[in-house]
Amino acid sequence: MKKIIIITSLLFLSIPFNLISQDEILNNDTIPFEEFRNYLGSNISPLLMGVVSGKDNFNVKVNLSYKRNFRDKNLRLSLNYLTEGNVLLYDYFVPVSTTDTTLVNRYFDNSFNYYDFRFGLEELRGYNGARVHVGVDAIIGYGSNNSSYFDRKFNFLDSSGNYMLDTVSNNLALFEGVHDMNYLVTGIDVSFGVDWMLNENFMFTFQVTPQFNYYIFLNEKIVDGQNEYLPASNYADFRLGYFDLILYYRF
Repeated sequence: MKKIIIITSLLFLSIPFNLISQDEILNNDTIPFEEFRNYLGSNISPLLMGVVSGKDNFNVKVNLSYKRNFRDKNLRLSLNYLTEGNVLLYDYFVPVSTTDTTLVNRYFDNSFNYYDFRFGLEELRGYNGARVHVGVDAIIGYGSNNSSYFDRKFNFLDSSGNYMLDTVSNNLALFEGVHDMNYLVTGIDVSFGVDWMLNENFMFTFQVTPQFNYYIFLNEKIVDGQNEYLPASNYADFRLGYFDLILYYRF
């Protein structure tokens, strides 16, 4: 099974280079080479995402990107870090026990972070100050998913149904659990974007980048006295919502 997964990952990584041949790039004389063929940029959308989304929790992608122009196509590569923009104490809670005088809630939190390297190509259309592109990248990286839970006990206060945190009992360490899972990350992404030329050296790129990932399980750490977690395994994931605003310097 692992051999099949590795072979599949290698096929993913070969996708961008099978889409276009070097001869096709070099022999396309209908469009001249750009004067500044190298692009170096970074995604600045994390600076804006928290304000624009208005959410307490949102996905963040930080990257450093390089492109090399070949007339109407760009070869590209990038280093990326993906995580949550604002990590809260917990995501949600459920009551686990109640009596006439007490209430115990269990609080759950899930987070992720991973680093990846992407390389691929994009095709360009339109050259009058703005243009559109469609691109594809292969993805290889390393990431982790982190889950945890903890219990909190509350004491009944009055006939209105109000409760107060029982600080004495909670200091005695009620049930807690942790599940940390590490993965080899493979996959592909597809980008649909618009390039806006600010001047001959600077360019803004607005793009939507849905991505499909296949996570290959490596190892895990688990402390779970209440049997809340299942053993980790390989899994697939599709993320639609990544919006990139990249500022490029061309040279």
